[in-house]
Amino acid sequence: MTDEKLDVAIIGGGPAGYTAAIYATRYKLTHAMIADDLGGLMLNADIVENYPGFASIKGKDLMEKFKAHLEALGGTVVQERVKSIARQGHDYAITCETRSFVARSVIVATGSYRRKLGVKGEEEYAGGYGVSYCATCDAPFFKNKVACVVGGSDSAAKEALVLSRVAKKVYVIYRKGKIRAEPAMAERVYTCGNIEVIHNANVKEIVADERGMVCKVILDSGNEIETRGVFIDVGFSPRSDLVKALGVKLNKEGEIIVDPDCKTNVEGLFAAGDVTSNKLKQAITAAADGAKACAAAFQYVHASRTGGACQSA
Repeated sequence: MTDEKLDVAIIGGGPAGYTAAIYATRYKLTHAMIADDLGGLMLNADIVENYPGFASIKGKDLMEKFKAHLEALGGTVVQERVKSIARQGHDYAITCETRSFVARSVIVATGSYRRKLGVKGEEEYAGGYGVSYCATCDAPFFKNKVACVVGGSDSAAKEALVLSRVAKKVYVIYRKGKIRAEPAMAERVYTCGNIEVIHNANVKEIVADERGMVCKVILDSGNEIETRGVFIDVGFSPRSDLVKALGVKLNKEGEIIVDPDCKTNVEGLFAAGDVTSNKLKQAITAAADGAKACAAAFQYVHASRTGGACQSA
């Protein structure tokens, strides 16, 4: 296996990764955007209404536009899983399933994954038995049935609204007094005729019937809610495991700590999007991070070639 030489390796294929790759083509950096899941969590986003230029667009369609933009510029995409990133002198060795690269710099844009609720019945009844983590994917299976969403964030509110289009009844079960979605999104949930929000409640157990299909949830109050679907949306965890061995500083949530230019504490290593310590986790901020990270990587690569600093283009 021959190592391919890069100025910058971009790990991740969501809004941050695609934007970094778009900028890499414009900076004339030899690069590759490496990801096994092109589009990331945005592929599961039903309707995006806060990305400038698009009053309303499906997450999958938005990522198709990112893809088309990068292809038009001749960007390089490698659809493989990155197995490891290691230091190799002043460079980085990136090992994938069938290819390997040596890069002068790396932009980590690996995003995040959905957290598990961690209650009895969750693992047993996932994967076609009633427990799901994506309403956009699985809502059609609950047409004219009762379903519930566990969580109170903006994404949980969106899950509930997606389900409300097909389900007979949707319960939103949230552990606090008021769901914390964006005000406009929260208003839609509270005014939707077939959505009922249950506040100050936690799911203690998910129960199935004799066929092994979800039939109810038991709350910590002892109350039981009959439901055929349990959609869990209780936050996200960063995909930062790849860089832990490099000595990258992480916060207590496991997010990569970056400065305003998306630099980490490790020379030549940058991070962008949901994997970072930046607070707002949205497509627009991830894209902005990708642009900043690539600008910083460009400066770093240029300086390493010339021995001095430069201004970004």
